[in-house]
Amino acid sequence: MALIGVEYVDNFADARAAGETTAQDLSCPYYIANWFAPTLAAAGHTIIEHANKGVYSFHMTDTKFGGDDTHFADSVDLFLIITHVNYEPRDTGAQPGCRLLFDNYDWHSYSKHWRFGDGCNLERLLIYGCHTIDRDHVLDHLPVFKRLHLFCGAYGNMYDSWTTDDVGEDTANNLLSGNTVCDSWGDGVSDWLVSNHPMVISVELQWTYNNGDVLWEETTIGCDHLWGEGYTFPDITPADQYWMASMWWDGGIYG
Repeated sequence: MALIGVEYVDNFADARAAGETTAQDLSCPYYIANWFAPTLAAAGHTIIEHANKGVYSFHMTDTKFGGDDTHFADSVDLFLIITHVNYEPRDTGAQPGCRLLFDNYDWHSYSKHWRFGDGCNLERLLIYGCHTIDRDHVLDHLPVFKRLHLFCGAYGNMYDSWTTDDVGEDTANNLLSGNTVCDSWGDGVSDWLVSNHPMVISVELQWTYNNGDVLWEETTIGCDHLWGEGYTFPDITPADQYWMASMWWDGGIYG
């Protein structure tokens, strides 16, 4: 069975007071997290949860950049985090990537400082937030993948709506129903009212590329399941990474 980390921030009063954001508080993270976690716990998976003031940027930042991911995000098999996210644009001259907002003194976590799976732990990163992945430049995210299997995020908006309160439960039920992690995310966080924009990226082995005629059923993105719920693809080390795969959903109902 899997060890699962769940973190969320829905109150940003201190970040606003410090001038770090003008973003408003959110209503859906509590429900997403607290319907996702118990659903998986009831199936025998182990949950570690932190919320609001218990969530810090160093939970995701690699140790080489001054973080402590080895005791938090990179210590579990699957890590779900829900918060405000912005994307650092390519035209600023800085290394592009997503920036997560917190309500603690260090305020932000930058994907350019993430290195997941280098301790052979985190395999699936799930972020419910806007613009976590650049659909047109997926190679920008390659440094994050040490032995990470999947990065499940969004190429556009992910909404805070009363209709999205149950997307955590939907995703969890998908994971427990024999669906791949990729399909579980894309279906689970899509919504009938608001146009969420889920996306999943992965690193893959050379032989699965098959000279451009991709063997999708042999890829991590095409067949990886949560531990105990189906086939789990072996880790792919940086030395064996050959190409990056991506799948996305165009908003609205999955189908």
